[in-house]
Amino acid sequence: MLGLRHLPLKYRLPLIHGALNLLSRAKSSGWAKAVPEGLIKGPFVVSAFFSETTGVAQGGRLSAQAFRAAGYDIIEHDLRPCFKQFVSEGADLPGKGGVWYIHANAPEVLVALMAHEPAQWADRYRIAYWAWETPKAPHGWIRIAEYLHEIWVPSRFVHDALVATFNDALRADLIPRLRIMPHPVPLPPPARHALARAKFGLSDELCEVLCLFDTKSSAARKNPWGVLIAWQEAFPQENPVARLTVKVSDLSDDRASERRLLAMAAARSDIRVMSDRLSEADMEAYIGAFDILVSLHRAEGFGLTLAEAMAAGVAVIATDWSGNIDFMTPENSRLIKASLIPVSDPEGGYSIVKRDLMQVWADPHIFEAVTDIRQLTDQPGLRKALGEAGVQAIRDLHAPWRHDALAELPFNAYLQAEDPLPAQP
Repeated sequence: MLGLRHLPLKYRLPLIHGALNLLSRAKSSGWAKAVPEGLIKGPFVVSAFFSETTGVAQGGRLSAQAFRAAGYDIIEHDLRPCFKQFVSEGADLPGKGGVWYIHANAPEVLVALMAHEPAQWADRYRIAYWAWETPKAPHGWIRIAEYLHEIWVPSRFVHDALVATFNDALRADLIPRLRIMPHPVPLPPPARHALARAKFGLSDELCEVLCLFDTKSSAARKNPWGVLIAWQEAFPQENPVARLTVKVSDLSDDRASERRLLAMAAARSDIRVMSDRLSEADMEAYIGAFDILVSLHRAEGFGLTLAEAMAAGVAVIATDWSGNIDFMTPENSRLIKASLIPVSDPEGGYSIVKRDLMQVWADPHIFEAVTDIRQLTDQPGLRKALGEAGVQAIRDLHAPWRHDALAELPFNAYLQAEDPLPAQP
């Protein structure tokens, strides 16, 4: 399947998922479904894409950090090698029994199950962390859910998307496996802001505004064009005191977007495009160096970059719909009302979404964004107030990941130590 990587996503994803499902059906006849019988105590293995820079990889790192901060002794296990071993079952899972936490969506969880001999994971308590960005999750995820004791999700939006899919298939028995666990986004030290501005060439004389997206996450869903339109309507002439940076990751597969972005940036000195690849640490510092972040997304399963900006005290303007409204309110951000329209991503990852009256996403009202962009670029005091409120909102997301909250969860019964969480001062 490696030769498929150069195909457009609308062709590539159905082929890959179809091949995985066919192979897994042939391999899964003896797999152990998620029942308590046969489970034994053992280590806590956390599987994620630890060496990568995607949003799902960052989420996995945040989970691992949170487990450690709560006192768990975890074993990190990189998922990427599994993708070379899902036919041979040659991957090795550390230890025996215990808990296996897989921070990846259903198709990647399926690869992880196939890559290991079933005997390596049949006696483990299995948790996966899933996210999705439309009101119904893919129907094919139901079969993978049967092999998981719990499915953690980052927001009420994702929870409800899975509930809708389970109910459609008359599988309400799977709903109790869902648990909402927002990403435990860290709060960076305040001193980092000034250092990062200098490092990334941001000016203290300008109000620096950020829009960012990754073409692999679907430009149609991230909707950077909405931000550019709002900026140009807010400032028909070049703004001498504010600047918009569009940070984009990997335009190599989307030359049309690249040409469009570069043409806009060439025409205005107050718009620039930044496509340099940044490390995880640099990306976190980069987001926190701006004064405002704008996201006129059509849907977010959670909105990790929005939360990272708020954690750093950056004022955020974002669409008032989907996963981000769990932590964004009128008191800590500027929310843009939207109309709901059918999901349409003909060239991207959401081309696999079947037509369904429930499958909608947001069309944010540009005129509201225009007003808020003007107001926030002009009022540093308002930016500061929103930033301070945003920091508290992100601090509150850590509650489910704290020592006492995690100690109450069922997975603790399958960890080797009788008391996996030592008392903390």
